[in-house]
Amino acid sequence: MRTKPKLKIGLIGLGNVGLRLAEELIKNKDLDNFISLESVLVRNLEKYNNVVSSDKKLGTDRKFLLSKLTDDTEYFFEHSDTDVVVELVGGIDEASQYVERALLGKKHVVTANKELISHKLYELTELAKSHKVKLRFEAAVGAGIPIIEVLSDMLKQNEIKRITGIINGTSNYILSAMFERSSDFLEVLKEAQNLGYAESDPTNDVDGFDAKFKINILGSIAFGCWIPLESIYVKGIRDISGRDIMYAREFKYNIKLLAITEKKENLISTRVNPALVPLSHPLANVNGNYNAVEIMGDLVGKLWIQGEGAGKNSTTSAVLGDLLGIYNSSSADIVLDKDNGQYMDDNETFSRNYVRLSVEDRYGVLSQISGIFSENKISISSVIQKDATEMDGSVDLVVMTHEASQKNFLMAIKKINSLSVVKSNPVTIRIHE
Repeated sequence: MRTKPKLKIGLIGLGNVGLRLAEELIKNKDLDNFISLESVLVRNLEKYNNVVSSDKKLGTDRKFLLSKLTDDTEYFFEHSDTDVVVELVGGIDEASQYVERALLGKKHVVTANKELISHKLYELTELAKSHKVKLRFEAAVGAGIPIIEVLSDMLKQNEIKRITGIINGTSNYILSAMFERSSDFLEVLKEAQNLGYAESDPTNDVDGFDAKFKINILGSIAFGCWIPLESIYVKGIRDISGRDIMYAREFKYNIKLLAITEKKENLISTRVNPALVPLSHPLANVNGNYNAVEIMGDLVGKLWIQGEGAGKNSTTSAVLGDLLGIYNSSSADIVLDKDNGQYMDDNETFSRNYVRLSVEDRYGVLSQISGIFSENKISISSVIQKDATEMDGSVDLVVMTHEASQKNFLMAIKKINSLSVVKSNPVTIRIHE
């Protein structure tokens, strides 16, 4: 019986994930039956010679990996014997050149690059299709969570209605620690940076852009059309304070950064924002750097998947899963129609909202605020007011609204913010039920 030939791998990038993947490809004897590492492209050959030489996990296999390193791009693409290119350098411009060159050269591609995939999903899937090769990117969304595989399988028999997820581990770690200890954002962010859970520049994570890239990918696959990034509403967690955590707990809610994409009457709405989640809801209890995604299908109902959403081990697991899917020809192709989507502006959506106001402690303030909400067709479900704690005598007024259009809600908040009795910008958070 003829043995199926091994899948020959060309790896681009030898950072934390790249090195972990190389270690697994070399030392995992089970994988040796299916996959072989043929070449590793790096920017600085001297630097990575030193990195590999000092890698204790490789042991006697250091010499083998050193022999595979190259900084010669032409050799890597034109002369090294590879079937699949694994791109792990990140970013868009350079990575895009590598991925496109590999696909044009009729090589399969596996990448963990969410930014690249979210910006060029349609173009790259079309390029892969036209050259009869596979483009796989499981690690770009949930790291160790096989969410794209699950979603692709569901699409064979389900119409996807909605996807809701906690898909940024850094923000979830910060919000979880704030909830557990009633700490403030900046305090926990610094702690997360010291522990290596947050980058020195945390913008992509705490301002919601990482989650934006991921929900763009999931929504595009679910609804069969590329969702333009500019159509996605994004709000991060920088404005969330220990006070908001405390008040949320009083109302029996937690606060999570949610990414949501849904389709109603052929209109697609996609957003990333902090949300109050009832403590009884499963998402409220996803803590630390864990991710969780809920997929709503018309036949299966709600399907739930949870796991570690970041880290070199979980990302390596996802990349290996993609490689084995290519080897076994078991991975479904992503089918997109670039012009098939209609997108709802966020102002057209409806939601309940939490509002925290710092106001003067005097008679008639609540009446003014409730009057503005009423003028804008927003009804109030509950209110709490705290005793004065600030030097200026202001108090916290926390309002929970019933469902209303986001357009009306924002108009009301703008008018409330202009009142002389309001001492700082209102903090608003949607409520997820």
